[in-house]
Amino acid sequence: MLNPKANLVRLIRRTQTLVSIILFFIIMVFCWKTTGLELEKIQLSFWGSNEMRFGWVWNSILILLSVSILANNILFVKRHVRLRRKNISYIMFSFVALCLMMLGIFNLDYGALHDLPAWLYFFMYPLSIFVMAYLNRKFLLYKEWFTHLIFSIIMIIVPISFIAMFEGLAIPEILHSIIVSIWNIYAAFKRFDVNLKMSKQ
Repeated sequence: MLNPKANLVRLIRRTQTLVSIILFFIIMVFCWKTTGLELEKIQLSFWGSNEMRFGWVWNSILILLSVSILANNILFVKRHVRLRRKNISYIMFSFVALCLMMLGIFNLDYGALHDLPAWLYFFMYPLSIFVMAYLNRKFLLYKEWFTHLIFSIIMIIVPISFIAMFEGLAIPEILHSIIVSIWNIYAAFKRFDVNLKMSKQ
């Protein structure tokens, strides 16, 4: 049974994860509708450029989402009693969140300062999940280990498979964002106490 403080932290974590994800997709639709840019021909970062009237809105939600992802992922690793070598996951998930934050701080007009973190975020997030699962394959319940493994594979394979189909990168980026969001919701609502009870039977 979790103490009241732990319950409150869990509630706040779940709420901020859901709110930030919902806001992200609301603002995504808002930017798409207000700019009139075709998703098939752009990358999402166009919405944050200096030429866009509401560029600051897009960049702000990226920063907010990066903080939300950082908090959610770090708390997931910290509270998970089956995970080992947690420092590796701390470092990798923190780096992923930093890359996303840099996308909001340095918009598309900054060139390499934006492009490098963008690609690192794209590839490092699934890699971070995969490494976490691989390092803990002997300690995690099979179902959870397999879930993380599948998410890490889908998160990279699905977006990449759509890159060649469109002129721009927006569609693959949206698919990547959807998968990232689903995994974060999974992580936020993970019930550790249930797994512990089942493992004792």
